[in-house]
Formats: sequence, structure tokens, C-alpha cells
Amino acid sequence: MEELVTVRSFSWSTEFEMAKSYLESYEIECFGQDEILNRDYVNANGGIKLQVRSDQAEEAIKLLLEGGYLKAEDFEPSTEMKWVEKVLGFFKRNEK
Repeated sequence: MEELVTVRSFSWSTEFEMAKSYLESYEIECFGQDEILNRDYVNANGGIKLQVRSDQAEEAIKLLLEGGYLKAEDFEPSTEMKWVEKVLGFFKRNEK
């Protein structure tokens, strides 16, 4: 089976279903990871992950942006990630 790529995570199953239906209307095959787990526990294990085949990921992201299901800010590193990058950069500089 071809590799699946997570293009978005959702806290609520209704949001997941809307985005999934939207992509499927453009013939993007979609899958949900942790869908059953998150029906009872909101955002358990990182939420419901909307996944697509890797060869359709770029088109899916473009469509999600156009449809308002993703924002450009969603691709910016979190505050925690920026801190980790700074720490890793410090150690890389000291390796030389």
C-alpha cells in the first residue's frame, strides 16, 4: 500500500468529516487515523488525523487552504518547536 501522509488533525469528528467530504468531492482519497478513539475523548492522542496518499498530499493541502480548512499559520513551527530549533542550533555550532 502507498504511504499515507497526515495533512491535518482535528479535535472534533464533525470538522474531520466536513474536510474529508470536501476533499473526496475533488476525488482525493481520505483516511482517518485515531477516528474511533477520538469519538469518546476529544483530542485524545493528538486528535483525528486526516490522511491522504502521498501522491495526493500536495493537492489536498492546496484544496484545504482554498476551502478554509487550513491556514498558512498552521505550517509555522510552534513556540516550543522554535525553542528546540534554537537549542539544536547551539549544539551544532559547538560541534565545529
